[in-house]
Amino acid sequence: MTRNATLGALVFTLLLVTTGLSGAVGASETVQSGPAEASAAPLARGTTATQSQTANESATISFGDQSSNGSAVTVESANLSAGGYVVVFAQNGTALGNTSYLEPGTHENLTVSLGTPIGRSQVLIAAPHLDTDGDRTFDFNATQAQAAGAQNATDRPYLQPNGLPVNAVGFVTVGNASRQGTATE
Repeated sequence: MTRNATLGALVFTLLLVTTGLSGAVGASETVQSGPAEASAAPLARGTTATQSQTANESATISFGDQSSNGSAVTVESANLSAGGYVVVFAQNGTALGNTSYLEPGTHENLTVSLGTPIGRSQVLIAAPHLDTDGDRTFDFNATQAQAAGAQNATDRPYLQPNGLPVNAVGFVTVGNASRQGTATE
């Protein structure tokens, strides 16, 4: 993982941890997680992240490096045991776009339109979210969730057994940009 990808993933995780969303898990039975490497490395770029929080809430997501016109990205696959949404975030934790409600199960090649288009190549984070209020409309406001102190105040992310959000990180190249940096003199 590049330094920028690592930094972006850490910032995203810290934002969710400091808002209290990562601790929004009720007292429920924990089940065995998926592959050990997914639990040990929850923020791996271009790989599948696995979560197994409870018997009713588990998710996997795969979001790889890709080219984009800046207005949409493709999530390779998502498996949502309780249904919900896939949300794409910038490194600073800003939600850029999300899918419509997804039924429980596996979904492949999801196109996520970015309500806030990106104008430059950058690391983006894809995270599955639950439909905690059951309205089938994505509602996520970290500030509101923290103020309310309620688990169902916002459509929170699926969580790993360690309490961190399930996510996958990908480098999105916009236009003809290259991943290579330019040397400065």
